[in-house]
Amino acid sequence: MIAAPKTIRPRGARAKRDLECQFAIREEFDLLTDLAERLGWHCDEIALGLLELVEDYVSVSRSGLTRGALPGSLSPASKTRH
Repeated sequence: MIAAPKTIRPRGARAKRDLECQFAIREEFDLLTDLAERLGWHCDEIALGLLELVEDYVSVSRSGLTRGALPGSLSPASKTRH
């Protein structure tokens, strides 16, 4: 279960909240990646898929649109982890 933030977001507190967020979502992230691996996905495929989802999430969040509002946002790309 993902925990709610413990700290308010005042100026200069970003690094602390970033780490707090990473800690809060770590267990769910591990469950997701473990499940994907057990189902046969390679770690590189999982990483690239997650990167694409993160890019979509940031694009939608910054644009003020709702999720799923970007048509073709899950189209194949020629990206690598490096």
